[in-house]
Amino acid sequence: MQLLISIKPELAKVRNTNRTRTALDGAVRKGHNEVVEQLLPLADSSHLETAMLEAARKGHASIMARLFALKPSLADTDWYRDLSPLHLAAKNGHEEVVAQLLAFSPQSCDAIAECDQTALHLAAESGHDKIVEQFIAHSPALIDALDSSDHTALFLATIKGHETTVLRLAHNPDSIDVRAQQFHSNLLHEAAKNGHAKIVAELLARRPALADEADYTGRTPLFCAASEGHQEAVELFPLTTEQVLLALFSFFCSSFWFPSFSFSLFLFPSPLFFPLFFSLFPLFLFALFSSFLFFCK
Repeated sequence: MQLLISIKPELAKVRNTNRTRTALDGAVRKGHNEVVEQLLPLADSSHLETAMLEAARKGHASIMARLFALKPSLADTDWYRDLSPLHLAAKNGHEEVVAQLLAFSPQSCDAIAECDQTALHLAAESGHDKIVEQFIAHSPALIDALDSSDHTALFLATIKGHETTVLRLAHNPDSIDVRAQQFHSNLLHEAAKNGHAKIVAELLARRPALADEADYTGRTPLFCAASEGHQEAVELFPLTTEQVLLALFSFFCSSFWFPSFSFSLFLFPSPLFFPLFFSLFPLFLFALFSSFLFFCK
């Protein structure tokens, strides 16, 4: 390496074919500290910025510290809407690097990347509990930050089923009441739809009223759990006769009866209409009765 640099120093600044990585980036990515030390004196500002991204992505805390020591102003780099080093470290679960970045640049936790996500969003979505704790201690206001889909970090953790992360983020009662933009669904909708029974139980214990809320399509959390076949989640809901009948009626009207009836009407002019219509109706009654037994057993 030293021989190549002494013969042709400009090699250290050459980028690869897609013009994104230099030799320094490659050395940082693999964690080769000695090679990094040889290449740093030849690196310009843009090289140091991409090297920092690689160090954060791969979790090389010692290289990160060396880069900050060489150029402290890197902490104030404007990453615009791209993933910053803090986003990359949080997403990949590198606790030590996250702590370093928060110490060098406390304001970096407020940076937003693509889809208006903060580093806390990425950490919560990936289930990195200890990093989530760091962000909460550093800036509690991040808990209420919304991305472009009106998702908080708690909402993303609920969708992914990270139970421990949900418990850490749900200590604020107001954060449990947030709704998604697309279908106006609440946290219990998402937990029930994805079959995360433990999260369903926790949300029902903290906010029982969430079970009665409907999204834009009229679906309750119970209906979401039932339609996806998550029996364990269904059994957690305090079922009343009205709720059971409403869930069954909604489910079979949307998934069986209406499509069958519409198809029958499509065939109305033909002789197939009446045989198809009357053959489907007993099947509908049988499915309704079977599901009623499933709910009441």
